[in-house]
Amino acid sequence: MSAVVPLRDEMADAACWQQNGLPGLSVCLPARQVAELAVRAAILEVAVSPKPGLVCLGSNGAHSDMDYPLFVRSARALRAYFAQAHALGEATGHLAPGQVFARLRPLGVAAEQCMLRATAGVNTHKGLIFSMGLFCAAVGRLGAGMAEQAVCADAVRQTAASFADGLVQKDFAPLAAQGAALRESLREARGGSHVHMYAPRAARPQLEAHLNRRLTAGEVLFLLYGITGIRGEAERGFPHVGLALRALEAHGAAFDLNTAMAHSLLELLQGMDDTNLLWRGGPQGLRHAAEAARAALAAGGLRSPAGQEQLRRMSADFARRKLSPGGCADILAVSVFLWLLRCHVEG
Repeated sequence: MSAVVPLRDEMADAACWQQNGLPGLSVCLPARQVAELAVRAAILEVAVSPKPGLVCLGSNGAHSDMDYPLFVRSARALRAYFAQAHALGEATGHLAPGQVFARLRPLGVAAEQCMLRATAGVNTHKGLIFSMGLFCAAVGRLGAGMAEQAVCADAVRQTAASFADGLVQKDFAPLAAQGAALRESLREARGGSHVHMYAPRAARPQLEAHLNRRLTAGEVLFLLYGITGIRGEAERGFPHVGLALRALEAHGAAFDLNTAMAHSLLELLQGMDDTNLLWRGGPQGLRHAAEAARAALAAGGLRSPAGQEQLRRMSADFARRKLSPGGCADILAVSVFLWLLRCHVEG
C-alpha cells in the first residue's frame, strides 16, 4: 500500500479546484502578469528535486548538455512569447479556435528560435512552448471582457484543447495510410521482429529512406506505435494536466510544493506515454520508468527513508539508461501554472 495520499477520482477535479463553491483560477490578469506566472512555473518545474532523468537543482539527470542555469535562461527567454500568446487569446475571442491556433503557431516557431539563442542551440523547452502557449492563450480568451472573475481548471483545459482540435488529423493523416506498410517493411528487414523489439532511433533511417524525406521524432513514434504525443494530449483536453492538478492537491502543494511536485511527476510517469522516454528507451524504457515510479510512490517517496532511497536508485538508473521524462516535465509545468493562477485568487 502506498504511503502517500491517494489521488481523488476524476469527479473530484472540479471540487478540489474551487474555493467555497466558487471557481478557483484567476483569468482576469494582464498579459505581463500571466507571462510572469508561466515563466515562474517553468522555473519551479526545473528546480524541483529529485526528478529522475531530468535536470534539477544539483543534478543534470540524463543530460550532458543541460543544467539548471540553462533552463532558467531558457524560461526567461520565453516570457515575451507567453505574453504574446495571452494577448492573442484575448484579442481573438470572435474567431473560431482553429483560427487562433493558426496565428499562435508562427509565434511558437519564433519563440523556439529565441529559446535556441538563449541556450546556444540546446532544446530545453520546445514541448513547453506548444503546451504553455495554448494555456496562456486560453487564459486570455476566457478573461477577455470579464471583470474580477475566475473559472475552474477544467474550463481552461478545454479552451486550450479547443485550439488544437483536428491537429492530429492535420499533422499525421498523410502518414497514417502508410503506417501499416512501413511497419511490415521493418519487420521483414529485421527477420520478423516486432517493431516493439527495437528503439525508435534505430528505425528512423529506414523509415526516412522509405518515405524519401526527413521525419521528426514524433512522426517516427506515430508510424511505429500510433502514439500522437502532445498533439493527442491537447486534443483530448489535456487529461494528464487534470491528473497532475489532482496530484498536486493530494500531495500537499500548499504545504510542501517541492515534495508535491516531485510526487506528481511520479504519478505522471505511471500513467502517461511520455514520448521523450519512448524515443530514448523504446516501449521497454517506458514500461521500466512507470514501474520504477510506482515502486517509489509505494515506498513513500520523499516522505520516507525507503522512498528516498528508491528515488536515489531511480535517478542513478535513469541517468545510466539515458531516460528522461521530458513530456511529463512539460505537463507538470503547465499544471503548476494553473496552480499559481489558483494561488492568485487566494491572495
